[in-house]
Amino acid sequence: MKTIIILTTIISLGSVITLKSMPAIANPSQQHHQTNKRNKLEPVVIPNNQLPTPLTKGMVFREIASGGITGRTYQTVLLDDGRLLGVLIGDANDSQRSVKKVSPQQVKQFERLLNQTKFEKFNKLSFPAPQGSADYITYTLTSQTVTNQYNDISENQLPKELYRVVEAWNKLKNSAE
Repeated sequence: MKTIIILTTIISLGSVITLKSMPAIANPSQQHHQTNKRNKLEPVVIPNNQLPTPLTKGMVFREIASGGITGRTYQTVLLDDGRLLGVLIGDANDSQRSVKKVSPQQVKQFERLLNQTKFEKFNKLSFPAPQGSADYITYTLTSQTVTNQYNDISENQLPKELYRVVEAWNKLKNSAE
């Protein structure tokens, strides 16, 4: 690791402050990636009174994205017929409503992935943002039997099986027409 040596003396109102040296980050993204590998993300249990309503008949999966700079809440629901319904919660004009479609094969493939990854072991678990974080988006994922949460800041640190579900869900959403 490189070190940058800073020898600066600041004199202000009779006080002298000398800054000595601080480590330089040769490649910040590489160091962040290594830190993420070392720091295991510890989940917390979501209290029952904070769980969203269960899915109704015909619903396969739901994502509720909330927070970020705008503080908005957006819900996307996958129906068993392949429709993806998106709505901005609290939008009285429904100006942010969208209806897209994926194939029945894509729906079945996604359902198989949920079963193969043992998605149920993440039920009622939240993978919170690091303390002091701001402007992050919290994602609440719900299937017929499971609800869990994660955030965009810690997405890379999710358990591999949950990360596979997140990746597959994002791919499914982005492929919808």
